[in-house]
This record gives sequence, structure tokens and C-alpha cells, in this order.
Amino acid sequence: MSKLTQRELAAHLGLSYATVSRVFNGDGRVTEPTRRRVLEEAERLGFRGHALARALRLKKSFALGMVGTNTHQGYWSNVVAAMERRARELGYHVIICHRGRDEGSSEQIRFLLDRQVDALVLAPHPTAEKPAVLREITEEGTPLLMLNNRLAGFPAHYLGTDSRTGMRRACEHLLALGHRRIACAAGPAGEYTAMSRVAGYREALRSAEVPYVEQWVVSAGWNQAEGEAAGRRLLALSPRPTAVVAANDDVAIGIYLEARKAGLRIPEDLSIVGYSGDRTGSLLATPLTTVRQPVDALGRRATELMLELMGGEHDRLVYEELEDELVIRASCSKPAS
Repeated sequence: MSKLTQRELAAHLGLSYATVSRVFNGDGRVTEPTRRRVLEEAERLGFRGHALARALRLKKSFALGMVGTNTHQGYWSNVVAAMERRARELGYHVIICHRGRDEGSSEQIRFLLDRQVDALVLAPHPTAEKPAVLREITEEGTPLLMLNNRLAGFPAHYLGTDSRTGMRRACEHLLALGHRRIACAAGPAGEYTAMSRVAGYREALRSAEVPYVEQWVVSAGWNQAEGEAAGRRLLALSPRPTAVVAANDDVAIGIYLEARKAGLRIPEDLSIVGYSGDRTGSLLATPLTTVRQPVDALGRRATELMLELMGGEHDRLVYEELEDELVIRASCSKPAS
């Protein structure tokens, strides 16, 4: 009876179609015994809306919401794919919405709340999010997990990777090779992950007693075009840096291309380190040294954390960071004498 319709189910139960329809629409004008009888029989008979029947009976949608950045980077698609795989293993599905790079998530959040997702993971914009909309999530009792970015002044559960330590290790690698003029192409100002990477850069210099030079830190962003622009600014400095750590691999590739355009050799004239571990960096003529993020583990853990929050397993705000890995390739060497 997998193709059973609501009308056929109503006839089978000896109830009116309107009564059965009210049950599946969440209409409160149905007694609890009748509601329970309809849902249990619908699931037993394999009614084609049995998933809805089960959801209504358990007061769950078995759907998780995700709002991420609209970007071409493989990083986010890999994280989301891992989230979905883990969700299916646990009997859930993920509804994915994208926001524009410079936009907040209010429209997408309200869409997901209207679909009654059981939990929501958000990669928020650092300044464009509306606190009132975020409060709607928590007021409705829907667990909210911030992914890879935190918002100042808004308490929420957080999951990311340890960008501070990862960038510090990248700089320590360059320092060990003998570099002292190390520049940083930073991510967008105000983003938690970007600021963490700059903090790791400064921490490594301080530990090695290498002066921090403000002009060697330039604002880049997250994409290749911004990396190219950052590369032009850095290569115009005098003295020119001998090495650069970048906000991510796309930015590093932009700097790489600008350096090659200027006639510089990689790594003899300029050593470059990226961040994220995208496959593209390994395909360059001089493969890119990078800090690889555990995107599969991050996506799986995001799903697991949402279910833990739904189950009330955490009595305080969660703050978790997974460990990143330095991957040494050919784009770094000792500085030219």
C-alpha cells in the first residue's frame, strides 16, 4: 500500500478526509487519540507520507538546516558533503541554503525555521547578520551552531579548526628555513577565522623575536583575484618580503601568479604558504605548501554536534576546534642570500 493517499487512509480509518488532512497539516482541531491513531496507522500501512507521519508523531522533522557562503571554493562543498553523508547515516537530511558573500542570512534562516528544521548550522557574515533574527532561532528552541566564524556579542555554540595554531606552524616552518621578512595576506577584517590566522602569524614572529612590520600585513580576502591584488602590493614593498603566508589557498595562488608575472621564481625568490589544503594548490608547477583543514571531519562533527545539542547533551556553550595539518611541498625554500 505504498501509494496509499490521504483519502484512502481516511476511508480505511473510517474518518473524514478533513480530519486526516488536519492531522498532517498540524491543525490543532483534532483530539490527541485521533491524531495518534492516524499517525500510527499511516506509518504501519506505509502511507507515502509516512516520513511526515513519523515526524509529526515524534515532533521532529529529521531535517537539519545549513546556511553557508555562496562561494566557488571547494572547501565549503566538501564540508557540506561530509555533513550530508553523516546526517544520512544518522537518519537525517540537510537542507542547504547559500547567502551572498556580503549578505546576512536572515532570509535563509527564516526559510529554514518555517520548514521546522531540528537544528541549524550557520557560517555567519561577521557584520551583516541581524541579532534579532538569530534570537528567533534560540527563542524557538532550535539549536544553533556557528561554523568557522563567531559573532562578537552573540553567544552561540561554535565549531571550527584551530587556525591560530595552524598559521603559527606555517610561519615557524618559514622561520626555520631562515626567513625573517615574512608577509601576511590576511582574510577579511572582522572575520574570526581570518583574525585567528593573523594572531598565529604574530605569535610565531614574537616567539622568534622577529619584529612585526605593519606594512607587511595586507588585507586580501578569500579569493584568487584578491590574492592577485595583495600580491601586487606586497611585491611593490621595499625591502620586498622573502616569504608570504596567505589567508587561504586561493589567495596564495593569486600571489603565486603575480610573482610569476613579475619574473620571480618560486620558491627561490619568494616562498609562499597557503591555507585550507585545496587540491588546486598541489597542481601548480611548483606545488603549494599549505595548512590542510580536516574538512571531512569538520562536516561530520558539525552534524554530530547538532544532534548532541538536540539531545541536550551539553549544558554550556560548546567551543570546539579541530587540528589543522601543515603540508610541506615545493613552494618554500631558504631565502636567497
